[in-house]
Amino acid sequence: MDIAATICFVLGALFTLLAGVGVVRFDDIAARLHAAAKAPVLGLILTGIGVMLAMRTWEAVIVASLVITLQIVASPVGSHLLARSIYYQLRPELDGPDELAERLEADEASPGPGGS
Repeated sequence: MDIAATICFVLGALFTLLAGVGVVRFDDIAARLHAAAKAPVLGLILTGIGVMLAMRTWEAVIVASLVITLQIVASPVGSHLLARSIYYQLRPELDGPDELAERLEADEASPGPGGS
């Protein structure tokens, strides 16, 4: 079990390192966001599994499971908010239809709750 825990720790650290390298090296905003969102979550999952295997107590399993679950829930939300913020600031060119721009134009054209 110690070998499996060590493998999980090394792979988790490797995925996290690769995510950091991807954020620095990628040129495109979408690629950087993808690197910042996907690989660290997998790294944390592997590290949590390594903790479960190394500690071998119910408390460690429960805490590591909670950390993994909260990260899986929170990471997409944070990534979505970051992508939306990038979109509002930079308005990048997209390959396909830009549904968010259409929605923003419709919201700007309609009067607000207090407007006429």
